[in-house]
Amino acid sequence: MKKVILGLLLTTMLVGCSEETKAVEEKWDVSPTFEIPVTFGDDTKGTYILIGEEEKLGFLIGSGKVGEAEAQPIIAEKGNKYMWHFWGEKEEFSGKLKVIGINEKGEEHKILIRDAGTSHSEKVWEYPEVGISPNNGATTHVPSNMEFPTPGLWKLEVYIGDKLFGEVVVNVLEV
Repeated sequence: MKKVILGLLLTTMLVGCSEETKAVEEKWDVSPTFEIPVTFGDDTKGTYILIGEEEKLGFLIGSGKVGEAEAQPIIAEKGNKYMWHFWGEKEEFSGKLKVIGINEKGEEHKILIRDAGTSHSEKVWEYPEVGISPNNGATTHVPSNMEFPTPGLWKLEVYIGDKLFGEVVVNVLEV
């Protein structure tokens, strides 16, 4: 009986250690940036720079005239407005938008995205119905505010409704 209990205890410890190691050993690569053309209000041709997965999802991190656009760094503890762009079939955009951030330590942070018009930060902010709102060649777009509490790599899990739509990995710099 003692051998059975000891065996179960050791197995539990090994499983726990291997799962912990897996979370720590997972390597993330920063998502690529990509450009989309834009015409500004004064009819000037320009470029938006997004980070994410081209033709799937991304959020705006820079803009400028054609040939002059530059990506801006994402800074820890500094909230900023970001415009999300999504590409896909119209049926995919039924439901609320939710973004959950996971830092390099595996800690989930539920307060990354919130309504640009509110200061609520007690829970994950969910944009009401995403719907269809074409913009800059994307099927739909959604404005948001995001703030990262710490520097380092962050994996953003992007949900529309209850379905994982995609992931974006960003490098957040120190203040």
